[in-house]
Amino acid sequence: MKTVSYLPLLAAACLALAGSGCSGPPPDPGGDGPAGGGAAAHGLPDFDSRSWVRIYDPERAWNGYTLLFYGARIPMLVDMNGRVVHAWPEVRVKSRVRLLEDGSILAIALGRAIAEYDWEGNLVREVPLPELLPHHDVIRLANGNTMVIVGRKGEKTDDLLEIDGAGETVWHWRAAEHLAHLLPEEPTERRDLTHINSVQELPPNRHHRAGDRRFAPGNLLVSARNMNLAFVVDRQTGEVVWTWGEGLDMQHEALMLGPGLPGHGRIQVFSNGYWNLHDYRASRILEVEPARDEVVWQYRSDGFFSPTGGVQQPLANGNVLIGSTRGGRVFEVTREGEIVWQWAAPFDPVRPGRYAYDHCPQLASLPRPAEVPVRPPPGYRHVDPPIYRFASGRELRKVDVDRKRRFFLADNGHCQRLRLPAAPTVQVTYGLDGRWLGRRERRGQAVRFALLVAAEGGERVELFSDRVPLKKKIDERTRTLGLEPWATRAVEMCVVTEGVGRGGGEAAERVAFWESPLIRPGDLFEEPAEVELAAEDLTPEEAEARREHLRTLGYVQ
Repeated sequence: MKTVSYLPLLAAACLALAGSGCSGPPPDPGGDGPAGGGAAAHGLPDFDSRSWVRIYDPERAWNGYTLLFYGARIPMLVDMNGRVVHAWPEVRVKSRVRLLEDGSILAIALGRAIAEYDWEGNLVREVPLPELLPHHDVIRLANGNTMVIVGRKGEKTDDLLEIDGAGETVWHWRAAEHLAHLLPEEPTERRDLTHINSVQELPPNRHHRAGDRRFAPGNLLVSARNMNLAFVVDRQTGEVVWTWGEGLDMQHEALMLGPGLPGHGRIQVFSNGYWNLHDYRASRILEVEPARDEVVWQYRSDGFFSPTGGVQQPLANGNVLIGSTRGGRVFEVTREGEIVWQWAAPFDPVRPGRYAYDHCPQLASLPRPAEVPVRPPPGYRHVDPPIYRFASGRELRKVDVDRKRRFFLADNGHCQRLRLPAAPTVQVTYGLDGRWLGRRERRGQAVRFALLVAAEGGERVELFSDRVPLKKKIDERTRTLGLEPWATRAVEMCVVTEGVGRGGGEAAERVAFWESPLIRPGDLFEEPAEVELAAEDLTPEEAEARREHLRTLGYVQ
């Protein structure tokens, strides 16, 4: 059995979002070191992950341990107050890790393999897939086998593989064969037609008990992001027997609620809202009654938006755990949409999962952790960064300046609707490049730069104005401005560029430039703390496998 060895991680410093409440982090019985939280004792850098828990209501949250990635690659378990209770510091995984009932973890390994590690982090089983690219999801089936999503070089659709304990493929489902009637008929240059990103083995459910054979336990519920489609595959025939796509927008994580969960038999989906990036910027958690194809519950907030990535997990008390990957947080909401737990780390969270205190023997043997409420300071509200990003890639132009690649706004009169975070500031970089203009063209000319902001229904306010004369050189200026009057409010922000003198606005369009204004939230919590983030150090083979994985999924060319 092949064993992959991974090089140690490099360390990169960054500034953590810190403080867990108005009066600092909760007490840490049994914590080690001045930072507390137990991170160092589990082989991780000595950070205080308690400071990343921003909201916690023990009375209304579904209390347990949350499986997360540290630095996007190292699995770790934290309690409700953010204390690290266990980690697998030698393990490096991508896409998904699942905690099994014996305390081992099942994961998609870096490169081309799926792997299983015991509680101590020892590699106990690995299945190399040298001709395939496992990605996004892996699950343990009721029969003890493993199901994984794979891509194949040169193919535009995904496959599902069932692998037995000996590492042999015992069932192989090809999307190209069974989804042909739903795929484009005309040739397309798109590399990734399906982009399957989750698979679930259907649990026992009321639909099947009522005679609906489409939802037989053991059938597979699948999410195909690039088709905006969730569907059920019959395990006996391989045929697609149920589909739903109304209102879906590049979705993730199609899950049927199992026995014991409120609303069992319904299906939840994380609809990202990727294509509304330039409009209202919002993601939704949808809960569907599959027998009627009807949305019966949804969660949406004007501060919640992860255009890519993201998962949700229905919890036993009816709450939902949501991983807003691009929003930089994991949070738990009630059916009424109230946040009762929130974790905001200085790195994007990847596919988190909540587990009961007694999920496996190793967790059951731990003393029940303290459950200390965390109340945020006045004015705190998390707004996911994509909501206050001023411009996206297609609104920027690449320019070479002094042999360096720069990205400037394609439209020097760009306006953007967005919602600002708490205690916001904006950094603007703007200027002129008049080196290619002749002296006569520059004579007497200047360009006015200004930044305007207006709350919904309000008048525009000019935050600053700067008149820059045209010279035969680069004149670049940067300034930082406060946005406190509009904190957490919906606004329209505009950059203004006006030419003055001969040539007017035409000259300004040719030589003037703006970088996309950079909006940052202020930290309303107490003292910030430094944390070392894990950076990957891959072997050349692993790096090439990663590049091919991303090319196959259409992320890079």
